[in-house]
Amino acid sequence: MQSISRRSFRHQAALPSHPPPRVSLFLPLLLLAAFICPQPTAGFSLNPTHSTRTVTGHIPTTIASMSSSSSLPTWERGEGEPHVEQILFIECGFGNDSHGQNATKAAVRACRNAIEFNSIPSIRRLVPGGYENLRLDVVLAVPAKYRDSLDLSKVGDVFPYGSVRFQIQDGGMIAPSGIAIERLGDTNDDMVIVCAAVTVGH
Repeated sequence: MQSISRRSFRHQAALPSHPPPRVSLFLPLLLLAAFICPQPTAGFSLNPTHSTRTVTGHIPTTIASMSSSSSLPTWERGEGEPHVEQILFIECGFGNDSHGQNATKAAVRACRNAIEFNSIPSIRRLVPGGYENLRLDVVLAVPAKYRDSLDLSKVGDVFPYGSVRFQIQDGGMIAPSGIAIERLGDTNDDMVIVCAAVTVGH
């Protein structure tokens, strides 16, 4: 028994305390992918806070030419019949004005919620004529009680590119906030909730 114990001890002592590190097989593949597929220098986003107007560094000439407001075309922005013939995709969002009962604020937030998580770097290949021919049809569901306070010119400013037509329908929601705060513009405790569906195409 004693000899077995000594052999067992010598065998255990010969083993390394830590296994040798293993090199992942994926590391060379990741390095190769990073070398072959460089990151794009610029893209298109319907979110004005992330649009190509604010991109710094190297920007393709066709995009850089649009960075000045003087070179941007004057797009149609207002209520009208849908005008997107070729639909690329549809985005949905909602917005809430907790205090002040302002349908415009709720609609702005709904449109931003619909578009702010998206980027379309291939817009010039997807839309013939690029940004200048981009069209958006925006459906807003607004509580009828507060529809008269809706200012579409301010809602249209959410979209940095494209001709935008709005269709307004009764909908959304009025929910209680539980408190009316006069200094925040409240006349009651209504929260105004607006839903938006943004169709993008040409």
